[in-house]
Amino acid sequence: MTTKDWNISKLQVLRQCHRKFYFAYETALHTFTNPYRRKAYELSKMKTLKMWQGSVIDWMITKEILPAYVDRQIPDYQAIAKRGVEVAKKQFEFSKNQFYHDSDISRSEAGADWAILDVHESLTPFQETDLLEIYATIEKVLLDFPTYPSPAFGKNMEQYLLSATYLRPDAKQMKYEYDGVKVQPQIDLISYMGKSMHVIDWKVTEKDDADYSRQLLLGGIVALRFSRQKYREEKWRPLPTLADVNLIEFNLLNGKYKEHVFNKDAVANALDSVYLLSDDQEELSQSRPWDELDIEDYERTSKVSTCAVCNFKNLCKHVILNGLNYDEAKYLKLVQDQELENLTV
Repeated sequence: MTTKDWNISKLQVLRQCHRKFYFAYETALHTFTNPYRRKAYELSKMKTLKMWQGSVIDWMITKEILPAYVDRQIPDYQAIAKRGVEVAKKQFEFSKNQFYHDSDISRSEAGADWAILDVHESLTPFQETDLLEIYATIEKVLLDFPTYPSPAFGKNMEQYLLSATYLRPDAKQMKYEYDGVKVQPQIDLISYMGKSMHVIDWKVTEKDDADYSRQLLLGGIVALRFSRQKYREEKWRPLPTLADVNLIEFNLLNGKYKEHVFNKDAVANALDSVYLLSDDQEELSQSRPWDELDIEDYERTSKVSTCAVCNFKNLCKHVILNGLNYDEAKYLKLVQDQELENLTV
């Protein structure tokens, strides 16, 4: 049986639009050998300014702040906030120069500088004040981070992280396999407090109604499985249970957090959704290689609002207008025409 890889991003995209899934997960390829597939890859990695703001903050927390607490050290937040702004400025210049189009510059070589922003790739309009606000927000969030309230009563974030038994940031390697499906969610942080564990998801969003519960549920499932496995290996008792897992969604823009329910019903519903959507994807691709897929098998959404914010809207429009074929020059002209249209609105 072939194991199918799943994460929350795939689930969300497939739920939104099958055509978007086609571009993001069936077509996108990082190599430059096929311009069409390379373009789909670039668009799959493209970020809006607000998304980019969050990714820089997340990068600094994951790479500089949390490793210090793992080593029981207190980070230099003034220096980290300054570096966060420097990282953002370098990424903006990388994207502005469109170095990601250069086949001689690999993503691994570019390292933290690598970025693709919609203001450069899709020519989305923006103001200089928007950029200055991004830099100011990055600096403020990083400076405020240690004083934020934490899930532990009476402790701020710094006290909480220092008191943890063990911290596991950016737990990308954790996965859960069952019945031919591998679930590998993005877990920002697992904070262990003895047998109990907090599965934490950082968010940098102004929306209060965004639902991240499914991602946290999958993260909780994986974290509990790994913890129980460790207990069995060490012959520790009793084994952790559902009651030992706390799911924490933390909004870094306002310093507020909320907990999500983690019980038998919630876990069952999350896994059911994974398997159902996995079956949908399998029905579309039927495990065929990319060059045997038919784009017309992947229906477009009827929701105008979904199309409006889709990274692939220009590529999708171009392919439709061009007889389901990709022409680099015609695609670039369509993007430029779209920019002129935006400027005249």
